[in-house]
Amino acid sequence: MRYLILNRTALTMRRYDLWLGPEHEVVLVTAAAAVPEDPAERAAVLAGYAHVECVESFHFDPAVDRLALALHEKWHFDDVLAFAEFDLMRAARLRASMGIPGHAPEDVMAFRDKFAMKERLAASDVPLLPFAAVTYATDVLDFVAEHGYPIVVKPRRGGGSMDVEVLRGPEDLTGLFERNPELGTDDGAHLLAETYLDHELFHIDGVLVDGEVRMVWPSSQGDTTCLDIVNGLSLRSSLMDPEDPLTEPLREMTLAALEALPTPGSCVFHAEIFRDRRGDAGLVFNEIAVRMGGGMIEDMLELGFGVKPHEVYFRSLGGNNPPEVPERPLRIAGVTLFPPRPGTLAEIPEECPVPDVAVYKSYAKPGTVMSGAQFSTDKIASALATGGSRKEVEDVLAEVHAWFERAAVVTDAV
Repeated sequence: MRYLILNRTALTMRRYDLWLGPEHEVVLVTAAAAVPEDPAERAAVLAGYAHVECVESFHFDPAVDRLALALHEKWHFDDVLAFAEFDLMRAARLRASMGIPGHAPEDVMAFRDKFAMKERLAASDVPLLPFAAVTYATDVLDFVAEHGYPIVVKPRRGGGSMDVEVLRGPEDLTGLFERNPELGTDDGAHLLAETYLDHELFHIDGVLVDGEVRMVWPSSQGDTTCLDIVNGLSLRSSLMDPEDPLTEPLREMTLAALEALPTPGSCVFHAEIFRDRRGDAGLVFNEIAVRMGGGMIEDMLELGFGVKPHEVYFRSLGGNNPPEVPERPLRIAGVTLFPPRPGTLAEIPEECPVPDVAVYKSYAKPGTVMSGAQFSTDKIASALATGGSRKEVEDVLAEVHAWFERAAVVTDAV
């Protein structure tokens, strides 16, 4: 088989060539930032590819599409693979242009367009919050008139919690309209409105291979949310205990959503489900994507299950000795991310003294002038922890949080 892979993830984390195996030819088009700077390390991670193209301007650059089609004229690819949120439609369009079977653009759109997704889920009776497409200002006003405040407005094809807004009253409409002037044009905007729920967020991650579930496991973000990190607060997540009464319902709801959507037979996936903190609404489905969740979820799963989800997928795809996935985690693992806050980073610790922290990393240096987080995965430091239960892991992460808040110093922005 000849594969074209579109990549923007650090290649030290994704050894596509090794996982697929030497009997396959793999051509890589990658964001230059994903390639190691060290010459020896760079040579090592690129050695197994039949051909490599590094692109400086990768994100949304139409030159990538032209390059891929030119490569196809020489290599005649059997498949085009991509695993980042903003490359899924690009890969689908390229497959269609190349005449390659696979996840078609209209099928991928059912995952990328949150309104189209929710329409399909609603038709299959997957529990959802009230929602509506927002094209014009009147759509927002009509939604508020029917459902009241607070509401959430977000891009239909966004990712990473970018540009997600919670409107808590009429005073918030002014800012929304200023930031989205297209709401007043004939062409309109491409947004989604939903009622807001004060919730605990669960994410459910897994792997499908030829329609068989190889992994599906929920995690909880506890009392943190993806919007918190954009506002400068830390984000935490921990694998659920096997005996937790919510573990199986979360798994079942996720599989029901995959059944309701045009899901490819083989994929990695990331779903989000809310639970009403007041206990009135139970579990309601938020959304699902056919790619791995960000925010070091992949690292947390590897620590908990002892296998890399992407390695399971690729080795299965290439028939190259895929690892067995345990039915339940070998250990409970969790992760915490510390986002940038506006100001100058005066101090940041290089090591973490908290017991049961498996990995701690800092990503910024003292003297760095920071703005706030733009994505829910932005971070200046992170920690992975393990324990015998979710409670133990959350206690460790809480201790890490308290320690980091003392140890890291950010001076006021000028």
